[in-house]
Amino acid sequence: MLPARSSASRSTGTRTVAHSSYNALRSGPVAPAISVLCLAVGMLHADGKLQIAAPNTIYAGASLAVTVNTTGDPLQSVSITGDGPFELTTCLTAPPYKYSYSIPANFPSGRYKFKAVGVTASGANIFSDPAEVDVEQIEKPKKLQSEFVSLTVGEHENVTLVIWGIFADGSKVDLTRSTQISYISDHPAVAEISAEGSVKGVSAGKAKITAKYADRTIVVPVSVVAQGQAQ
Repeated sequence: MLPARSSASRSTGTRTVAHSSYNALRSGPVAPAISVLCLAVGMLHADGKLQIAAPNTIYAGASLAVTVNTTGDPLQSVSITGDGPFELTTCLTAPPYKYSYSIPANFPSGRYKFKAVGVTASGANIFSDPAEVDVEQIEKPKKLQSEFVSLTVGEHENVTLVIWGIFADGSKVDLTRSTQISYISDHPAVAEISAEGSVKGVSAGKAKITAKYADRTIVVPVSVVAQGQAQ
């Protein structure tokens, strides 16, 4: 899990957050990155006071605009917390509650979840309903590359593939969790594969996992060993 990072400054107006990189291969959700200075002790469920306006899909290399609309009594502050692009955030203490995130061209593809957090006049936290944005590449890769030439897993063990896209300009992008990639196992009774590239050993034997993105494919051989034999 990546460490939470955030700005503790309090400000108003539109906040632009620039990302230099998304640190590490994504093996799980990123820790919420809202500043502790912007959180109160009490917590309330989403009650319709906070509503997020944002695109469902954005291409890497562009800017992502997110607006939080509020109803009811004025709030002390509004912030955004989530994974991926939303691991950095800053409290805004007055409307408009607008955020702009610069998405690097080599940002890992996939869906990223986030939500808005507001602090009421009484000091309680209220949350919006969860939202999601899909970050994808506008170009097709020239080829796919796997982090693993082959994979050995134990029965009932889970290992996540890492599939890279190599593009015409030589750039390398993590496509493992892209919504544009698909996976299939030729022997699901031996090895299963999830939509996000997680391989599960089912029973001892051999299988081949095929990843397909647009017209590009790559095959990763998988060996599943019996319990107690996995290295």
